[in-house]
Amino acid sequence: MTDKFKKVLEDNKRAFIFDLDGTIADTERIHWEAHNQVLKKRFGIEVDLPHILSYLGKPESVFLKEIERDYNISIGGPKGKGYDKYIKERNKVAEKLILAKSEPFPFMKEVLFDTFGIKIYLVSAQNKSLIQKMLKAWGLLGKFSSDNTFIVEGDKTKPYYYDYIFKIILKNAAPNEVILFEDVNKYILEGKKRGFVTVGIDNGFSNEKLDADYVIDAKNNIMP
Repeated sequence: MTDKFKKVLEDNKRAFIFDLDGTIADTERIHWEAHNQVLKKRFGIEVDLPHILSYLGKPESVFLKEIERDYNISIGGPKGKGYDKYIKERNKVAEKLILAKSEPFPFMKEVLFDTFGIKIYLVSAQNKSLIQKMLKAWGLLGKFSSDNTFIVEGDKTKPYYYDYIFKIILKNAAPNEVILFEDVNKYILEGKKRGFVTVGIDNGFSNEKLDADYVIDAKNNIMP
């Protein structure tokens, strides 16, 4: 970590809010590899990249219905009971792939282990059980407990949890005392809207422009 960026992280900061997939580790593409393995096996389809990008950051319960609409298939079945079966199968494939192929980005390990006295939070739309297995495999369970991990569920959104963390948990913090780490630009913009310092993670998956205060090139581990 460069001294300049370390100063940015530690200067009057009280909390970091992290996304997981594509931000802490390059797992987003692996999750979609798992989706496509199961979708091809069960329905003979594969989701293309433009559709994948439109689903990023949404809870599985939401984008599965969008996949049904976009590809004219029925994952849930007449009574919606098929969703749980699909998710279990997908998680099983994803778990095997992720635990075999992925680990945190080197710079993210530095951020998580070299900055002290700063509260950290995780906000993810991923399956809670799989998150726990991923964090355990990476040695990060000590950093993210059930108290500071928020799973996007139901009609909630990531920005809802940003507000909850900032207003309810941090209380008297100023917006610029919070850093948001994200790889999806729409959530970076939500963080900027709230006055947070934003760090965009360019992981090479979506190749979208990140309008963050600082951008980290994850492919080459280059700090801003």
